[in-house]
Amino acid sequence: MQDTSAAIIVAAGNSRRMQGRDKLWTPLAGRITLARTIDVFEGSPIIDTIILVLNSERINAAAALCQREGWHKIAALVPGGQRRQDSVRLGLDALAKIAPACQWVMIHDGARPFVSPALLEVGLHTAQQHQAAIAAVPVKDTIKLVHEGNVSSTIDRSQLWAIQTPQVFSFQLIHQAHHSSIAQSDVTDDAALLEQSGQMVKIFPGAYTNIKITTQEDLLLAEAFLQGHLS
Repeated sequence: MQDTSAAIIVAAGNSRRMQGRDKLWTPLAGRITLARTIDVFEGSPIIDTIILVLNSERINAAAALCQREGWHKIAALVPGGQRRQDSVRLGLDALAKIAPACQWVMIHDGARPFVSPALLEVGLHTAQQHQAAIAAVPVKDTIKLVHEGNVSSTIDRSQLWAIQTPQVFSFQLIHQAHHSSIAQSDVTDDAALLEQSGQMVKIFPGAYTNIKITTQEDLLLAEAFLQGHLS
């Protein structure tokens, strides 16, 4: 039987750093950020099902958007939780009910609209070999450890990677991790749950253009990327 893969797109944030603008619903070259993100997963032949996790206030708007766009892979619109990891868990729970035979799941930030089809394919292939795989790029800046405004040390950046999404996992593995005792503590990404349990997590090459739109400056950078793509 062919492997089945799903995507959970996490779009439940409150855009605290966007000065009142919702980054996910802000147009980029005339198309909203969230729609650009969904387009990639909707068009990918390796994705069978999409679960969209949203701020509860955006559920109706998202339903209207899905109807207008005619996306057929979105199986559920799920209200998010208090923390990002709560939102992911709720998305995984919905996927378990809708597609219990799903074998692989990609967890992706809705605010990363420049993810590419090739990145999805490499991520899935890596996860199929190692059970857990995350997109990452080498850190280019010098990183210093600072205490009370003073430099304590300079960290060897050759061992530092900036982590992105998608993060791709065995569905059963990550679903269990989100319901384990480890999940009671705060984590910054899904892979951290597996790392703390001793599971090896493999990195695969991300892209420096695969930015997460978090600030107004990120929007300007995203617009510049699109102008470059379109010129």
